[in-house]
Amino acid sequence: MISSFRTTAVTVGVVYVVVAAISVIAIDLRIVLIPAACASLALTLGGLIVFRRLRGALALPVPAREDHAELEHPIVIEGTPLAFQGYDQELIVAVRVQHLVELLACTALAGLAFYLMTFSPLVGRSNSELEIGGYEAELICGAGLAVLLVSVRWFQERWRLRSSAYAIGYLLTVDPGFFRRGITYQFFAPPGERRGGHGPLWGRPNDNAVLVLYDPKNPDTNVAHGGFVFHKFALALIPSRTRQQNSPTHP
Repeated sequence: MISSFRTTAVTVGVVYVVVAAISVIAIDLRIVLIPAACASLALTLGGLIVFRRLRGALALPVPAREDHAELEHPIVIEGTPLAFQGYDQELIVAVRVQHLVELLACTALAGLAFYLMTFSPLVGRSNSELEIGGYEAELICGAGLAVLLVSVRWFQERWRLRSSAYAIGYLLTVDPGFFRRGITYQFFAPPGERRGGHGPLWGRPNDNAVLVLYDPKNPDTNVAHGGFVFHKFALALIPSRTRQQNSPTHP
């Protein structure tokens, strides 16, 4: 899924640059800025529609482990040790939005650009009349591209949260880096098929596993939790509540 994030960003960027070049040649930035602003506003709103919660949690069943190696060596995700046990457990995955201020700032810029290009007294005046030079036009177009890519990433992450299944991925290789490290991981998708992927891991030198979000119809389409920009994950293991309710000592 990281490659999907990147592929989408490259595709959007190429289309935007082509349209921006046309608008510069035509001496009318509205050609690129109005569609980009509309798309940014629609994607930001769409992200809230496809996955409405800004924070929440879900419980994933974890069956009892019989492998002694798994029992003796806990996995570590986001600096949190998660020790598997010989009884049924639940993996609690808490998700919350981060960088919301940056997202709102980009949305405000998109709204301002749409207003200026559509309703303000500037409408109908060419770049030359507004005394916008080539450098200023490039700067404006670059800012528009940045805002659009932020909105695209937000929508992709929200869609992935809505449609994904979850699994624990075990790190196979780690490429060194100061803040951001590249990782390769493997995980098991039903019915026990081994799948893999690669992505970033930010500032967690002791982590030996990741949370993987994958497409149930195509597990090769997957992303590790470190690949999300606008969402933060926290995990914990607890005894299965079904097991506790079925226990003879449960009140």
